[in-house]
Amino acid sequence: MADGDSGKFYSSLQVTTGDLALKASVGCFIGIKTVLKDFYFRIKFEYFAAIQFPLRTTKIFHVSNPKQLKEHLLVWGQQYDEVVWLDSNEHDSKYKDYDAVLAVEEFTAIRTDYFNAFEKLQDYYNATKDWIFGYLSYDLKNAVEDLQSQNFDGLEFPEMYFFQPKKIITLRNDVLEFSYLKMVEEDIEKDFKAITAKVQSKETIDIHHGEPIKIKLRIHKDEYISKVETMLAHIHRGDIYEANFCQEFYAEEVSLRPLETFKKLNAISKPPFATYLKFEDKYLLCASPERYLKKTGDKVISQPIKGTAKRSPSKEEDKHLAVSLELDEKERSEN
Repeated sequence: MADGDSGKFYSSLQVTTGDLALKASVGCFIGIKTVLKDFYFRIKFEYFAAIQFPLRTTKIFHVSNPKQLKEHLLVWGQQYDEVVWLDSNEHDSKYKDYDAVLAVEEFTAIRTDYFNAFEKLQDYYNATKDWIFGYLSYDLKNAVEDLQSQNFDGLEFPEMYFFQPKKIITLRNDVLEFSYLKMVEEDIEKDFKAITAKVQSKETIDIHHGEPIKIKLRIHKDEYISKVETMLAHIHRGDIYEANFCQEFYAEEVSLRPLETFKKLNAISKPPFATYLKFEDKYLLCASPERYLKKTGDKVISQPIKGTAKRSPSKEEDKHLAVSLELDEKERSEN
């Protein structure tokens, strides 16, 4: 991604090394910041991650209606100020660990800019020895490369944020697992009853039809073309061989319901790596078809869209598609 990009890159990941597990998926996020009860939002990209250690009180319930229950888990979680929701949308994958994960209520957290960010995260990770959920923003590149960005930032997200949740709930098939810190372990039964009560009551989110939102461009046509020409000049001169140039789309002074918006987005796209993050006055909404990284033991898995093709029922056509990908210079350069 070019340093002049106005967006940030987000993604999620899952790593497992012994007792350590780091989870994530790549995605396009809509960042939202509340201002005087209205919302300012823009499309953003970032690395989103969750790191896990098994240091909690755990209780398992078998449920008869997992799909309906999953629909109400996120609604139930809105009572908390900090929320992370990961949803696979029933996609079948041999690399999938959960159908959904809900993490709520910050116990500890780290918020920082890029300066020494990875060292700070390592210290925080060593201190918590527990699940932590959060994101790594694109501008953390400044911590590992001699780069800097002067792009306008109307959202003011921390460049890195992770939190240790008091409560984690996972769903896999018909198994609903509660993993709570000791201080709130007595809430497990109460919370299970509250969640299942929402399913039985068939509580839904009211659909709000507000005024149409006018989306604006951060970079207008003439400036955009000029920047593209500059990048092409660098490519022709041999400075770089590829550039991923993005720009920000945004709207201001509009009324928006983040949870309702996420549910609409998710219903339209049904991605295997959907994510909803809420903390303080900020929200991230993700509908990603890609996994950035998953590490299990000594195996690292990446599931991108670029450089891939849809599988064909025909073996012959499948072979043809594989050869076409192998010989395509653009697809090879992206991987």
